[in-house]
Amino acid sequence: MNSYLLFVSLLSLTFVAYARIGTPDAINLSWKRFWKMSRTESFGFDDDKIRPETQTFLLINFFIAFSLSVYLFLLSYFPKELAAVLSLIWVAIYITSQMLNFRIALIITDQWHLSTQLADINKQIWSFSGLVYLSITFLWLIYGQAHVALRSIFLAVLIAAYIWRQVKAWRACHQANLEWYYLILYLCALEIMPVLFLWHWFSGEYN
Repeated sequence: MNSYLLFVSLLSLTFVAYARIGTPDAINLSWKRFWKMSRTESFGFDDDKIRPETQTFLLINFFIAFSLSVYLFLLSYFPKELAAVLSLIWVAIYITSQMLNFRIALIITDQWHLSTQLADINKQIWSFSGLVYLSITFLWLIYGQAHVALRSIFLAVLIAAYIWRQVKAWRACHQANLEWYYLILYLCALEIMPVLFLWHWFSGEYN
């Protein structure tokens, strides 16, 4: 089983290598963009520094590394087959919700001009966090499922990336002078409630 997981990890690492071939400082740029809190028109990757295909490779790495990290986390609690199914479902819901929730909010509030900036925030978070998840995956394969600290590290990275995404999104909306009650409505209806629902369902179904 570990041989298959190692192959998937190496495949993800290959996409990172391709990203670096296209843009040698892609990792450094991902780090800077992850932390950058600039004006909304400056969000995203610099077109003159990183190529679109490089960004694509980093996002593919995120999907693979994140999916594998979720699977390895769930593998500590569920059989292999069930962990695989649950990880695919969870990752699909997680990524889809982050792609759609702000778009729904912008349609409701008639602030569609912010869609590009907020979509770029997702790319910034995913591109760099994918590198972190890939590192966690390799550590997991080295130390095995018995290493409790890795589960805590994975959860810490997941929560931190989620919170930082909200901070950057709120910053962008604030700079665009979006009304504060729209921000609260967005946060409660499209961010907090879905997470609480999934957590309640997951805890009640499998505890």
